[in-house]
Amino acid sequence: MRILTIIGTPHKGNTRAITDLFLKEFEDTNNLFDEIVLPNDFQEFCYGCANCILNGEEKCPHFHLVNPIIERIEKADLIIIATPVFVMSCSSGLKALLDHLAYIWLVHRPKESMFKKVGLIIISAGGSGVKDTVRLIKNNMFYWGVPTIYHYGVTTMKMGGNYADYKNKDKIKKQVKVKAGKIKRCLKNKKIGLKSKFFFNIFRMTQKNGWNKTDSDYWRDKGWLNGKKPY
Repeated sequence: MRILTIIGTPHKGNTRAITDLFLKEFEDTNNLFDEIVLPNDFQEFCYGCANCILNGEEKCPHFHLVNPIIERIEKADLIIIATPVFVMSCSSGLKALLDHLAYIWLVHRPKESMFKKVGLIIISAGGSGVKDTVRLIKNNMFYWGVPTIYHYGVTTMKMGGNYADYKNKDKIKKQVKVKAGKIKRCLKNKKIGLKSKFFFNIFRMTQKNGWNKTDSDYWRDKGWLNGKKPY
């Protein structure tokens, strides 16, 4: 099994510590780990030109940087996205990457592999903002096509913590173990929920209208407009 972690900060604080607790639960000789650290591994902001959506992703001015990340995401069975809360949202590095991935949303040109993945969102905050940040990332992953998304959020009430310094560490370890167990079971028995099927069918009808030729051609080439499904 392949596990990809996308972490929104290079800082070794609460988010890194909790992420490593989860990764430790998946230590196995059969598991392969990959990691993207932001903004170290991707530093470009989206221009908002919409070339990726209207004219094809290769027209994005940052395609040469985005595409290798997409390829790494596609190889993963479990996608972990972790970030501290920055002003009631995710880190700027993570937001910059998410903005570049708009073209793989269900409404545009989703990747077939996404429907076979499981997601995990890890959030830590020194105060408020955990729920809002989970919602932001969960929406992104869902509209990529990921059918099952778990999340774990912690409010530590301390900003700028170091790797070993976060509240209720023993409690967190127990919670992480339980959550990781659920994820392992899900990975062995992946299912597509009704919500994912519903939105796929809604956007299939949208693509039949052909409002964006690049998108509708993609769906037609996949056979999705003629009843074929990616799941």
